[in-house]
Amino acid sequence: MADFADLTLGSLAYDPFGTAAPQIEYPPETEAVPQPPIPEAQPAREAQPRQRVRLGTAEDAAALAAQRRRGRLIAAVMVPLAAACLVLLVLLLQAYTRLTAVSSEAARLETRIAQLQAAHARLEIQCESAFNMEEVEQTARTTIGMIKADTDQAIYLRSTTEDLAVVLDPDRKPANLLKWLERLWDRAAVYLGGPSA
Repeated sequence: MADFADLTLGSLAYDPFGTAAPQIEYPPETEAVPQPPIPEAQPAREAQPRQRVRLGTAEDAAALAAQRRRGRLIAAVMVPLAAACLVLLVLLLQAYTRLTAVSSEAARLETRIAQLQAAHARLEIQCESAFNMEEVEQTARTTIGMIKADTDQAIYLRSTTEDLAVVLDPDRKPANLLKWLERLWDRAAVYLGGPSA
């Protein structure tokens, strides 16, 4: 046994030619092993006509009728329920399809908005660079013949009366409609130069 282990290095996988495999001696056959008997094929059954089972009592018949009614009732409930589930599934698929279309359209529009905003920013920069005040002044002097105003050409006016500004509150409601109309009439009369009431 030591020779065999040395030749294969512990595994028969290293012996591709089978030279190191030990020779196994089997004991001589002395008795035959008994075999179980083979069952004989059974002849095919003849088809027998179905016989109606007769119920023994009226209670059995009533129970069978109640069971049939329950079966019909369950079928009558399950068929519309299954149809409703099928309709809901179709509607769900349609809604999902619509959602997908709207989402892709929204993504496309967001991309377009970003492009337009970038173009708007470029146009604003071009517009601001087009209105260079030095170029405008140069054009006004050379083409139109304008000159720059001197300090002695400016006239300042001083008034002895104070300025008056009236700010109306648009949220204020008149306390009484009649009083409001009277005030409106008085103002119109003063404006037109007639006597006030």
